Amino acid sequence: SIVYEVCPNATVPITISAEAVNYTTSEVSIKWYNEGVEVVGQTGLDLPTVLTQGTYSIEVTFNDTGCSSTTDVFVSELETCVIPQGISPNGDGFNDNFDLSSYDVQLLEIYNRNGRLVYSKENYSMEWEGQSNDGEMLPVGTYYYVMKYQGTKTKAAWVYINR
Repeated sequence: SIVYEVCPNATVPITISAEAVNYTTSEVSIKWYNEGVEVVGQTGLDLPTVLTQGTYSIEVTFNDTGCSSTTDVFVSELETCVIPQGISPNGDGFNDNFDLSSYDVQLLEIYNRNGRLVYSKENYSMEWEGQSNDGEMLPVGTYYYVMKYQGTKTKAAWVYINR
């Protein structure tokens, strides 16, 4: 099953997505359910209106055979949603890495103040400890990042390295 996370008291919905495997959307009928209740009007592979935790299900029915398959997507609510604004990679166990493990990050890119890409990682969790793509430790300072997460979201902001 697939797991997505929402922030507490979310006001901006997340989009949960399914992937078409061995079929095209023209060959099937799609229904989404939230806790067993049909989400009216949602008939595509994406459900763009999720604000709350719960079990969401996608039911795919093949038009020519009537056979159907259902997959559950679990959405859990985080206690907090905070992206760190700084790291201090000094080995003390506190803020040693840029922890984005709650965000399902597909791609993280980090740029220096001159706009040069210094670090990038696909399927990122918490691997960046202030190093460049070459493994060299970057100097103290402000860096800018772009993260692509939860399928279709993008966020750009800054992070500070303090040693």
